Amino acid sequence: MEKILDLRSDIYEHFQNSSAGPHHFFLNENSNAYAAYYTSMFLIQDTAEAVYTHMARDFSPDPMSAYIEFWGVMQAINIQQDAIRELHIAVVGSALALSKESAWWKLRDKRNLCAGHPANRGVRGPDPQRTFMGRSFGNYGQIKYELYDAGTRITTHPSFDLRQMINDYDIQAGDVLGDVLSTMITRWP
Repeated sequence: MEKILDLRSDIYEHFQNSSAGPHHFFLNENSNAYAAYYTSMFLIQDTAEAVYTHMARDFSPDPMSAYIEFWGVMQAINIQQDAIRELHIAVVGSALALSKESAWWKLRDKRNLCAGHPANRGVRGPDPQRTFMGRSFGNYGQIKYELYDAGTRITTHPSFDLRQMINDYDIQAGDVLGDVLSTMITRWP
């Protein structure tokens, strides 16, 4: 979350100190883009600071608290991604195009997988697969979930490194924010 926080700060500083008057551009040409800018900037900051702080201390040893914390972290990142996407549209003027294999989508898909969305997913063909996230799932370095495959009738317990996934996402999201900043510098010196 460090790259996201740094670039968000750079975007904010450039916006506030621009000699071209971006406030005037947003308000006169597109007040919705202006609202999207400000809303996104607050959401990006709040979610990044919250996730960054939480990562520094890890999940609670209390399984009930950790369970809620996990979903809070995953939802905060989803909210942040939506805010970055809206900021990109507001400033750059185009939708964000990211590969489904990107760190961005891998993190988003992992949230949906752990939540069981869709509860009956057929990734490897017509046989359903069901996932479940238990209360004692691990820590940032190793999150475990349960996966039942109806075709093989086998239940497995895959794991993933959430810290690494978030760090990879931070780099990619930072690149997107870097594009936003570059556009702002060009449009509003």
